[in-house]
Amino acid sequence: MWTIDLLEGVLGMWNGYMGDVWQLITLSPKAFAGGAAWPTIERIFAVMQGIGYGLLILFFAMSLFKQTASFRELRRPEQVFRLFIRFILTYSAITYGLEIINLIFEITGGIVSSIAASMGGLHQLAATLPDTIRQAVEDSDILLRAVIYIVGVALAGFVIVLSLNLLMTVYTRFFRIYLYVALAPLALSAFGGELTSRHGRTFVQSLCGVCLEAAVIALACIIFSAMTSTSSNTPVNLGDSGIGLVMGYMVGVIFQMLILVSVVKSADRIIKEMTAL
Repeated sequence: MWTIDLLEGVLGMWNGYMGDVWQLITLSPKAFAGGAAWPTIERIFAVMQGIGYGLLILFFAMSLFKQTASFRELRRPEQVFRLFIRFILTYSAITYGLEIINLIFEITGGIVSSIAASMGGLHQLAATLPDTIRQAVEDSDILLRAVIYIVGVALAGFVIVLSLNLLMTVYTRFFRIYLYVALAPLALSAFGGELTSRHGRTFVQSLCGVCLEAAVIALACIIFSAMTSTSSNTPVNLGDSGIGLVMGYMVGVIFQMLILVSVVKSADRIIKEMTAL
């Protein structure tokens, strides 16, 4: 039936876009776009390392002169040892910054992979047309089917716009990660001084937060799929008649798509509220 074919086609289009989103959030930043951008980021990181070493000396000197109004304090072995250890650890963080960042990628990627594995496969994420809606369309007359078809065309337009919005948000997340990685040596150098170390902690927390946004997006997609695959969870009730069920389902799907896009776009805020990252 052409009306049912349209509705299934719309959901199939959405599932296709959702599959793209799912593959992107389970992808390591190093493998994004076939890994074409990662070598460039590594070169920029190497250039920033030289500047980071210079900033490390500056921040270390600022902390040294701030804490030691008199050089008599440096005669205390524990004071000298503490300053020396801070300098060495910060130098190591800048030198092995990429290895540290790759470890963060592996940990956060493992969280997303665990969520994906719990679904048993991408096909479990696909939104399907409920049997009650299918039966309601089959029982409707030709005029009601025409109305449903028109609304279905409008639904297809919403799907295209919202899906592109989702993809843009996910792509933007990768660009943000690349910016964090490229400028990481500058931020890590802040650990060299006690006065500036909080800026280094903020950077690490923010980087972890950006990586964990993928987990929020994955969970939001799973919840959306569960809600759209049954007509009983639609938040819109337009009556118990056949046309009411169908219209209520389609309006509800649009409503839930808008919520999903809103949650995905605010994934960074959700991570900050939940984990303070």
